Amino acid sequence: MDKVIKVGIVAAIVGIAAYFGYSLFSSWHKGSLETAKRHERVEWEKRTKELMEKVTGLEEELTSIKGESIPERKLKEVFGSESAVVKEEQLLDFEEIEQQIKAFFSYLDEQDYVQAYELKGGTYQQFQLVLKKLSAQLPSITEETASLYNLYRNMAHFFRVLGKKRVNLTRDVLQNEDEIIESAMQTFYLWATYETGDKAITGQPKLKTLYSYSAFFLNTLAGRSYLLRRDSKIRILTTYYSVLILDKANDEHLNPGGIDIRPHIEFLLNDLQTQIGLIHQKQYLPELKQLADKYKMS
Repeated sequence: MDKVIKVGIVAAIVGIAAYFGYSLFSSWHKGSLETAKRHERVEWEKRTKELMEKVTGLEEELTSIKGESIPERKLKEVFGSESAVVKEEQLLDFEEIEQQIKAFFSYLDEQDYVQAYELKGGTYQQFQLVLKKLSAQLPSITEETASLYNLYRNMAHFFRVLGKKRVNLTRDVLQNEDEIIESAMQTFYLWATYETGDKAITGQPKLKTLYSYSAFFLNTLAGRSYLLRRDSKIRILTTYYSVLILDKANDEHLNPGGIDIRPHIEFLLNDLQTQIGLIHQKQYLPELKQLADKYKMS
């Protein structure tokens, strides 16, 4: 009997010890988990902070690139006087715009890569000849796919009309003047579309000519193929000004190709929102959104 009682007492003691041991272990384990969780939370907070700092840095860098300031010193060198720096809020008259055009070509004449072409009369005279040739021989915008012959002619349009030398010079200007080409394209667009009353005197191309080349870039295999071979900035800017010209043509009921402007506005909006390095990006997007409203795009 005593033996049974002793065994019971020992069992009770072991049970009590086991209970307290389990309680202590459970408390320790719970404390360890809480400590581990705290350490893990601190570590994640640290990592999150580091990632947020990196994201913020990248956003600031992207914002800096997207909102790149106009290289004013370079523009003044190229376009002439201080008033030649094109800004969104600045309204220029035709004489000022034309002066910018002439100053641009004077700048080109001084560049070694241009002088290597030994051009007669300089780049401004060549520009005038190019306008006449391009206006006299328009690309096909409705009959391109009627035959392989028409397609090949359209694919080789610039080489046929301008010749290899002028095409190569244009390519070299685009490659060497990347820093100012956006402002140059803006100036040429303003000059070409300025309402002067008599384009025969000023030498500006007619809207029919501008429409034909805009339609060529927007809506033909040859034109789109040409743009795909250019860098993204040239492709997007050419498309942008082609859309603006198509809109002007629509206002004048001059759209014989029946081109729907809406998909081009939509695609261009998407491209512009992701493109970096454009000086006047804040100008392009509102303009396109106004066109989207004008053509009742949802």
